[in-house]
Amino acid sequence: MSVGLSIPTYGRQRELSRLLESLSNQSIFPDQIVIVDQNNPGFLDLVIREWVDKLPIQHDVVSYKSASKARNHGARKLTTEIIAFPDDDCIFTEGAIEQIRQTFFNNPSFDVLIGQKPIRRDKSFTNTNKTKTVKTILDLFNAKAETSNIFCRKGLTLKMPMLFNESIGPGDQTSVISNEETDLLVRMLRENAKIVLCTGIQINHHSSQVSFKRSLKYAEGRYELIRRQKLGLFYYLINLLQPLVRLAKHPSLEGLQYCVATVLGRSGITRLIRH
Repeated sequence: MSVGLSIPTYGRQRELSRLLESLSNQSIFPDQIVIVDQNNPGFLDLVIREWVDKLPIQHDVVSYKSASKARNHGARKLTTEIIAFPDDDCIFTEGAIEQIRQTFFNNPSFDVLIGQKPIRRDKSFTNTNKTKTVKTILDLFNAKAETSNIFCRKGLTLKMPMLFNESIGPGDQTSVISNEETDLLVRMLRENAKIVLCTGIQINHHSSQVSFKRSLKYAEGRYELIRRQKLGLFYYLINLLQPLVRLAKHPSLEGLQYCVATVLGRSGITRLIRH
């Protein structure tokens, strides 16, 4: 089964090159890679020149700065049976592309696969490819999906009235910088798509909790998701309690900082004050 990647990128050369290097080390290459370049012309020339003869790259320079709009642009250009939306600073672990292809091939009923970040274990640990069907919105939150570890059948994306909501996600015209992938998955779930968490597919990606302000902004995205998708009081309260439970399990001063930022953002108080 053919696999295509829609990669939005802005302001990153070394990180994008690392991602492309991880793709070049795969046992099976992606069939298409659309790099949607939101930088000034020429910014990525050296990176593209280094990898264009080694990987099936299509380099599109666009005039806007919007991760969701760029992902949608790349998705329209892909003709592959499976499409993905990796961030420009993620890394595909060894064998990931082959695992994605094989899992879809072996399971024709699967519409969407959600991978996970690599888990640090002792040397005796062997990663097995376990799958778990996402049946509810709560399952979806527990899956901890990121744009970098979502893989969809192209046919499903064509049925969606809208792929990524272009008013959500990083960009210079959006106030909500996160949860665009969860918004998409909620809508897919409501379209009765079969979404499956797959532990064998592992994509390395950084944590979004790198500062109080950034954690606050990401948490505001979760509040907006619950509000816009009308998920109700139950999911609102669950999302407020989750960071408190996490802090109780692993107490630390740094954790307290991120907990406060997350609870504030998810409460919606900072959004209401700002407006």
